[in-house]
Amino acid sequence: MTDDGQDDVRAAEMRHRAANTFQLISALARMRGQRTAEPEARRQLVWMADAIGALGALERHRREGGVDFQAYLLEMAPVWRRRHTAAPIEVAVAMEPVVVPDQAASTLALIVHELVSNALAHAYPEGEPGQVEVSLSRAEDGERYQLVVRDHGRGFDPSSPSGRERFGLWFVRSLAAQVRGELKLDTRDGVCAQLLFSL
Repeated sequence: MTDDGQDDVRAAEMRHRAANTFQLISALARMRGQRTAEPEARRQLVWMADAIGALGALERHRREGGVDFQAYLLEMAPVWRRRHTAAPIEVAVAMEPVVVPDQAASTLALIVHELVSNALAHAYPEGEPGQVEVSLSRAEDGERYQLVVRDHGRGFDPSSPSGRERFGLWFVRSLAAQVRGELKLDTRDGVCAQLLFSL
């Protein structure tokens, strides 16, 4: 085997080990949450477990130069659906292949995770079917990318103290700033979250 081949094998082994470590930490947080009597503590630990799991999944899709984000989203779509709702709500992914640099990929993964999780939890009345759409494409200016998470549910008032988890929106806006992104929310017909950012 050539030196390049050995390097590829070692890199694959490191990605596999990192993914396993993330998944172990995620499982520990989830188990601790299940044993906690306090509802808010349980909710926060489960949130942390899910976020860590979302980051761990990135490790399976790292390539030279970054993360195959299309493959990552396609893997995560059924995971989000199973973990966040028992209702017949689908998570549909539509995007072009793109390799996202490592640091930006981690931030974008958490943004998508939070937006999709909130949509699955709050967009549709309990038991009703629906769909959450995730897309990533070139923006109209041809220079930036556009990430969109959209549902066709009941919407919300973003100025309301209880609107779609105030922490969730604050968290997403904070992460958007890390990728020098511009976040727009349209809540008139369901919710459409659009993030414009550069790679």
